[in-house]
Amino acid sequence: MRVILIEDEGIALRKFKKILQEVNNEIEISAELESVYDANQWFQTHSLDEIDLVFSDIQLSDGLSFEIFERLQVSIPIIFTTAYDEYALRAFKLNGVDYLLKPIQKDELKSALKKFELTKKQYSQGQLYDIQNLIRQFQQPNIPSFISFQGEKLIPLSCETTAYFYTQNQIVYAVIDRNKYVLEETMDEIERRLPAHLFFRANRQFIIQKKFISNAELYFNNRLLVHLTLKTPDNIIISREKAAQFKSWLIGL
Repeated sequence: MRVILIEDEGIALRKFKKILQEVNNEIEISAELESVYDANQWFQTHSLDEIDLVFSDIQLSDGLSFEIFERLQVSIPIIFTTAYDEYALRAFKLNGVDYLLKPIQKDELKSALKKFELTKKQYSQGQLYDIQNLIRQFQQPNIPSFISFQGEKLIPLSCETTAYFYTQNQIVYAVIDRNKYVLEETMDEIERRLPAHLFFRANRQFIIQKKFISNAELYFNNRLLVHLTLKTPDNIIISREKAAQFKSWLIGL
């Protein structure tokens, strides 16, 4: 089986290739493409007759991968890889598009390959158009609000003005204009409600908003130390595993 990989994150690509070979060591990777531009160039200059399957990330450095398949009318079966939430994934299923949720697990990859072998399904241009519209909807979600309880008062909090969320001593806070407000939601629940293009889960303790980031600097062991425009109770450190993802998110990729 000959496949094409479209992925712009180096770490994610290396991990996926490793899992792919573990699942089926007879798979031959014909091309590794990093962007919409690279993919367009490759598809225009190569024959697709001997390509069996494409694995494609959705959000690439220069746009959505759907642009590739719409413009060139590529009819090869495609399995999308994505980090979108469960609601978007449910929409994918309803529209008949197969996907792998990042971080990709070996069992899920096996299942997707088995499904491909059984169906050899190809996606129509209409399906790609529908999914592209779905993705754009999820990229521009409504900005949610939260409620902080202070005594007998309910205080509505706007996410647009929230610099960051953090947890300390099992209590979750939202920080707005140097004031902190106690929330009842867990950090995981908050993360699921926030628009991913504005907020980033730096680590287990912090969720930060992009427009309040002052700078980020290299830290020990290839990690990143992030500074906000507001004071934080602890250093915001991003692991080396998430550093590439953070950089892409920070510049809007």
